[in-house]
This record gives sequence, structure tokens and C-alpha cells, in this order.
Amino acid sequence: MKEKIESVNKTKTVSFRLSSSLIKELKQEAEIEKINFNALISKILGNHTLWEKYERKVGLLPMTKPFVKYAIQKLTDKEIIYLAEVIEKDTFSDILNFMKGEYTVEDFIEILRTWLNVAWMQHHIEKNEDTVIFKIQHDLGKSWSLYVKTLATELFYDILGKKLEVIITKTTLKLVFPTK
Repeated sequence: MKEKIESVNKTKTVSFRLSSSLIKELKQEAEIEKINFNALISKILGNHTLWEKYERKVGLLPMTKPFVKYAIQKLTDKEIIYLAEVIEKDTFSDILNFMKGEYTVEDFIEILRTWLNVAWMQHHIEKNEDTVIFKIQHDLGKSWSLYVKTLATELFYDILGKKLEVIITKTTLKLVFPTK
């Protein structure tokens, strides 16, 4: 088992030809993010392999935050729950099945983390002995919190057969994932 883990995490050196202006821009971004250049490139490529390469294939569309906030606030709680449970759950189940066949709790959390990175939503993860607490900060209102809560709990149960505890406010979500 240890050998398998080591081979998965093994790194290789690869060379790329990039324009000087692109390298300069990426180095500036790495500095702003307070990570080294290599870590930034690994993060960008990791986001691509975990999420971005599937976006177009499964029909995800970029939307502005003001549009999403306005549109979702026009819905009743009942409509939001229906949207998350019936319409979106099937779509996201298809996306997850397209990406990979089977998932662990860690896989589910990693995909959620990658989606939030791509969507530029602030989040924080705390790992405990029996749980992983995933906190999400957004400014899209309570309707968005209800939507994400409903979608995440439904998907987590459908994919892993486990219950997910979620606490919501107007601007935050706290998801408590069981690890055992």
C-alpha cells in the first residue's frame, strides 16, 4: 500500500516553452497568492484535470455573480429545493459519473473544492478525526445557501450513501462530512 501511494505522488520534471509575458503574469499571480511558481502551475493544471476539462462537455455555463444572485432570489424556497433536488441533481450526478465512476468522501470534497476555486468562492477546510468541516463564504444570499445545501446533501447521499450535515446563513455554508 505504501508503495502505491508513493508512486501516485511521484513527480517528474517537464519543460514548456511559454511567452515571457505569460511567465511574468503567472509569477505575479503566484506572488499575490503567496505560493511559488511551481505550486501555481500545479494548481492551474490540477483544476483543469479535476473540473475545467469537463465544463464544456457537460454543458456548464459561466454566469456573472449579479445575474445568479438576482435570478435565484426571484425563486421561492420550494422552487429552489425543486431545482436542486430534481433538475440539478440529475445533471450533477451525470457530471460526476462522467468524470469518475466511484467516489470517496475525499474525492467528493476535492471536486467541491475545485468547483469553488474555479468559481472564486472563498472556502476553508478543517480536518478532524471523524469529520471534515467545509466552510464556504459567498455573498449570493440565503437562496443560494439553500440551493447549495440541498444539492450537496442530495448528491452526497446518492453517491456515497451518507448523510451530510449542513448549516446555512445568508452568506455562508458549513458542510460537515463524515469520514468514517
